[in-house]
Amino acid sequence: MGPHQLESLFSPRSLAVFGASERPDGVGTRVLRNLIQAGYKGEIYPVNPKYPEVHGLRCYPSLKEIGNPVETAVIASPATTLNNIVRECGEQGVANAVVLTAGFRESGE
Repeated sequence: MGPHQLESLFSPRSLAVFGASERPDGVGTRVLRNLIQAGYKGEIYPVNPKYPEVHGLRCYPSLKEIGNPVETAVIASPATTLNNIVRECGEQGVANAVVLTAGFRESGE
């Protein structure tokens, strides 16, 4: 029997963290810091076009620039950027996304 289809979500070999930054109170920063401190063994790819490096890791301006497969994306960026990021994830073959965002109030109930 092969791996379960949710294995790449719960035990991904690689993660892209959208919204990672050097801002100490940023959600993406907290996610990235927690992954590093917890000793995550897979590849971590911070994604934020504003930074060349975040917490000692090379930071990529977009998912396409990573050049390696990414199993799961953690999206911690404003709601206004979500559609484009999810589209990019689909185009790049990312199997899973965890969305940590706010700001959808303006779209109605």
